[in-house]
Amino acid sequence: MSKYHISHQGKTIGPYEFEEILNKVKSSELNLMDFIYDEEKSDWVMLMEFGPLAEKLKDIKPQAPPKPEAPPKAKEEQEEEQEFQATAERVKKDNSGAANADHLVTEWYVLKGENKFGPFAFTDVLKMLQQKVVFEFDFAWHPGLSTWKRIAELEAFGVENINQLKTTLMPEIEDVFFRRRHRRVGYGATVLVHDNSQIWKGQGVEISAGGAGVIMENSMLQPGQTLHLHFKPCDGVPPFNAVCEVVSKKYVDGIKDKHAPIRYGLKFTNINEQTQKVLQDYSKSGSSAA
Repeated sequence: MSKYHISHQGKTIGPYEFEEILNKVKSSELNLMDFIYDEEKSDWVMLMEFGPLAEKLKDIKPQAPPKPEAPPKAKEEQEEEQEFQATAERVKKDNSGAANADHLVTEWYVLKGENKFGPFAFTDVLKMLQQKVVFEFDFAWHPGLSTWKRIAELEAFGVENINQLKTTLMPEIEDVFFRRRHRRVGYGATVLVHDNSQIWKGQGVEISAGGAGVIMENSMLQPGQTLHLHFKPCDGVPPFNAVCEVVSKKYVDGIKDKHAPIRYGLKFTNINEQTQKVLQDYSKSGSSAA
């Protein structure tokens, strides 16, 4: 039977058999944001993204959120809600006026496709958004909401609120905005994109040793999709090819017309080692991307 190593709180532990890992997740000894080494991918992946584990966890996922027409709350529930509100007010006060702090003291659940995960702290969801494990078009819910909502529609995850949180001195907030694994720099190369059925042009806006940002007039691409890219020579970087995975998409300047340009975040899944070294050197000398 296969055994797996786990990265937990910065330490590599194990190896454990699959059932041991499942039991440790159920007992909260391990967190779904811990990493497991996937031999097939030769890489570390989050437990919540490890297919065999996600399948087994279906039976212990949270149920759907309550409907708006829920029955009157019992006295104990009312007292718990009052205590929650009091805690939220204290957080607001301690947070030097940061807006809408309720989300900091509640438990969040995430819905990806038909799979529900949680509970998570608000900062955990932010980390997952940064790491492209969760996307703005996925759904989230906490006990204060009557139904699931897309993350992009929730004020708690809005740009204004996130920018306010960045200015606080709260340790749990400072820990979220971690340094990226690969430094990104501006890069304006012309890119030819192929999805195994058609070819079109794109325009690079940033690049790193781990991926690239490319603007394309194609709104049909979806996160998780595989693309083949050819980057033309630019800024001293020779032409190169890369297989990429779409990890994010965003309309340029907020325009939402179907023909409007889309800015895609792409992760390199197959790239020549020599090319990766060139990009590492280039990213050290270039201007950091926003």
